[in-house]
Amino acid sequence: MSQTETFSGGSKAFHWVAAVLVLLMLYGGFNLSRETATWHFGFGLIVLTVMVFWLGWRMSKPRPALPPMPRWQEISAKSVHHLLMLCVTLQPIFGLMMVTTSKREPVAFGVIPLKIAQNDTINGIGNFLHGVNGRLLLALVLIHIAAALYHHFVLKDNVLKRMLPFAKG
Repeated sequence: MSQTETFSGGSKAFHWVAAVLVLLMLYGGFNLSRETATWHFGFGLIVLTVMVFWLGWRMSKPRPALPPMPRWQEISAKSVHHLLMLCVTLQPIFGLMMVTTSKREPVAFGVIPLKIAQNDTINGIGNFLHGVNGRLLLALVLIHIAAALYHHFVLKDNVLKRMLPFAKG
C-alpha cells in the first residue's frame, strides 16, 4: 500500500478513538441506568470534543482516494461516512438538549453539573432526536462494519487495511 492509499496516523487515531467511544456510548445508551448515566453524559462530552477536533482535522488533511469500485459503492461509501460523521457529532448535542433542560440535576462523571434550566419542550425535542439519531447511528455503524468486512473478506481489497492502526503506508 502506498502512502496515498492509506490514512494518516492522525486520521486512524481519530477513527479508532471515535469508534471505541461510539460503541461504548451505543451500548451504554441502550442499557442506561441511574448508575451509568453520569458516565454516559461525561463520555458524550468527550465524543463531542473528539468530533470537533476530527472534523477540523478532516478539513485540513487530504483523504486518500477510494480504491476503484462501482459507482453505487462509491456513492454508498461516501454517504455512509458523511452520515456517520453527522450523526456522531449531533448525538451528544441532542443529549445536551436533554440533560441541560432536564427536571433532574444531571452531572457528568459525577462532578460536572449539566443542568442549565428546565424546559420541557426542548427536553422533549432533544429526547426524541437523541433516540431517533441513536438508532440511525447504530444502523450506520453496522453498515460501516459490514462494508469493511465485505471489502476485506469477499473483495479482498485494501479498504479495511488502509484504516487499520498498524497498517504501514
